Amino acid sequence: MLQNYIKTAFRNFRRNKGYTFISISGLSVGLACCILILLWVRDEVGMDKFHEKGDRIYMVWRNMVQASGQINTTSGIPQPLELVLENEYSEVDQVTLLGWEMEVLVQNNDKIFREKGRYASPEFLQMFSFPFLAGDANSALDDIHSIAISENLAIKYFGTNWRESGALGHTLRIANRQDFKVTGIFKDPGSNSSLRFDWLLPAQEYINRNEWVESWYNGGFRILVSLKEGINVEEFTSKIEQEINIHTKYDANEPIFLQKFTDTYLYSKIENGVPAGGRIDYVRILFVVAIFILVIACINFMNLATARSTRRAKEIGLRKVMGARRESLGLQFLTESTAISVVSVILAVLFVYLFIPYFNNLTGKSMTLDFSDPQLLLLLGSITIISSLLSGSYPALLLPSFNIISSLKGTIKHSRGSILFRKGLVIFQFAISILLLIGTLVFYKQMEYILNKNLGLDRDNMVTIEMEGDVARNFESYKTELLRIPEVKSVTSISGNPLSYGRSTGGASWESKNPDDAVEINVMNVSLDFIKTMGMELRQGRGFSEEYGLDSANFLVNEVAASIMGFDNPIGQNLSVWGTDGQIIGVVKDFHMDSMYEPIAPLIVRFDPPQRNFMTFIKIQGNTQDALLAIEKVTRTMDPKSPFNYGFLDAEYEASYRSEITLSTLTNYFAGIALLISCLGLFGLSSFSAEQRSHEIGIRKVHGAGVTQLVLMLSWDYTRLIVLAFILSAPLAYYYMGNWLGRFEFRTNLDAGIFVFSGIAAFLIAVLTISFKSFQAATANPVKTLKEE
Repeated sequence: MLQNYIKTAFRNFRRNKGYTFISISGLSVGLACCILILLWVRDEVGMDKFHEKGDRIYMVWRNMVQASGQINTTSGIPQPLELVLENEYSEVDQVTLLGWEMEVLVQNNDKIFREKGRYASPEFLQMFSFPFLAGDANSALDDIHSIAISENLAIKYFGTNWRESGALGHTLRIANRQDFKVTGIFKDPGSNSSLRFDWLLPAQEYINRNEWVESWYNGGFRILVSLKEGINVEEFTSKIEQEINIHTKYDANEPIFLQKFTDTYLYSKIENGVPAGGRIDYVRILFVVAIFILVIACINFMNLATARSTRRAKEIGLRKVMGARRESLGLQFLTESTAISVVSVILAVLFVYLFIPYFNNLTGKSMTLDFSDPQLLLLLGSITIISSLLSGSYPALLLPSFNIISSLKGTIKHSRGSILFRKGLVIFQFAISILLLIGTLVFYKQMEYILNKNLGLDRDNMVTIEMEGDVARNFESYKTELLRIPEVKSVTSISGNPLSYGRSTGGASWESKNPDDAVEINVMNVSLDFIKTMGMELRQGRGFSEEYGLDSANFLVNEVAASIMGFDNPIGQNLSVWGTDGQIIGVVKDFHMDSMYEPIAPLIVRFDPPQRNFMTFIKIQGNTQDALLAIEKVTRTMDPKSPFNYGFLDAEYEASYRSEITLSTLTNYFAGIALLISCLGLFGLSSFSAEQRSHEIGIRKVHGAGVTQLVLMLSWDYTRLIVLAFILSAPLAYYYMGNWLGRFEFRTNLDAGIFVFSGIAAFLIAVLTISFKSFQAATANPVKTLKEE
């Protein structure tokens, strides 16, 4: 019986090649998009899930409650908390310190490169499941002069036969400062790990060089804890919540809380001291897009099958006369939909295989089609079943219900409910397409706003160079040589990237400050020409100048800081920061130091001689390549042992919005594909409609109807459905896109132009699709049409 169903299905496909092609094309493209998105979603959701203790590892966060009531949340935790958690709480299995990713010089003889890594406690490699290829993970960081490196670094510095060449036990010079013995080599952290590093150094070595880390008032490390089996996290959190406050004698209100480590990647956004989203928002958006595209593709097949049902009326009637039951007829049509789904899935997998390298490049992933992966097979099988049921269920229920006599006469008339249902599907298809199109335009407009917004400083043609070695020790000489280059306009140094700055203090004081008020303020150290080089604007006062010998004890503040301090005229007001007492000499116009999601933070700017880990900012003009070659020559002359690495401030700024840019690009593509699939279905329906009304068209032409009149007549039924689709989708788009924009502190407007453009674009595309076939029908020879009838 099944074999007979399959034969009948393929005979029907051959008989109606055009409609079969439309169904398979729309479904296969839709399924390919759906598979790509679901692979990405699986990769995102599976991030950090490979750690054996993953369900018991928690990140410690600190909520810094400000006098204004605002809560600033940070993962920078006072280092002494590590010992308190380890020694005073029996619920704790292990505690580890983990530094932020940093780049340092790594040298082995003549091989010297900048490599990214982290400082960590010895417990880090015991807590997390990063596979070791050589050495012992349990003791690799026990010695303060030890280093663990990735397989990538082992190959880079010791060759592909690093095992035989004695990489383990060899020494590497770090930051041109000290030699460290290689005590462990681990497998490179894969793309399924949010923690990326090529080297690990003992946290204690960093602490020994930076005494400030040991203060309860600073946050020099991240702290992660693994709890023992069966511990109630909520109860444990309530027990440790006040530890920082207790040890700082409540000088500030800084309660702590825990977040499961496996949640930190997806739920990285903290609002009012509580995890409130992050990348999970984009995962949800694209998952919904995948479902929408799958539904649109299935609707195509369903609509075409029901619309063309009169063509198979006699077949249904004859089979019923021969004794076929409704169940067997329904199974026949379900078999046809399954056959189309299977072919479409095969084609979709082929499309995915061809396009996944580009998709990986766009999303920064390294996904593959591994057919030995049970999850992938389950995904493909589920999609096949779902698409078969979605596309075939309605035809399987509708077609077998036709009356035998009407079927044999070929006079089947669809019920009003059936016609309305088919029109409803068209409306639903285009409503989703228009919704995606509006979303795409809003994403694009917001990203254009972010990337082109005046940030309060000039980021164009700004070269950035990390300072170290002789360059840091002799910055003024370095600066003098750079300024001799015709393409160099100005030079300064800053204690970090001003567009992603997070070094702050709660210890700043001024005369009118209430001692009980907690105010966290960013502190930025700079050298001369800071204002000039960064293209900033002074609202009041002056900038730092070598004409004033005491500027090392003076400060600049931004407008937000001046407002928080309550100064109507900040110039000349006393200010104390990090043990330095001085006066405010200028007010800088507010500029963005964080993402557009966050309000502009208060800032104090200190004049401080450049140190190691400062960044040099070089404003260039003229030919960029000539400027870079000249800057490289000066840098290598000053510090011949260090590799020359540079960046551009605008590129670094754009990279900080990689997730948003990726989402905008993906929705752009998928909205276009959704609209294309909808138009394929509309083309098929309009073709069938024109075919069904060929007799009517012939008679109207004989009676003098013009081509334009006939095209409008044939197009009207479908064009009004597009208008209804827009009316339905516009309010939904306004609500959801308004919510998305609401997450940004700085955002573009959700204006009517986006909706008008989207509606007109979808309408015109749909009209062109319909009119193509309508025009063909309207220009057909009526003699031939009536003769056939």
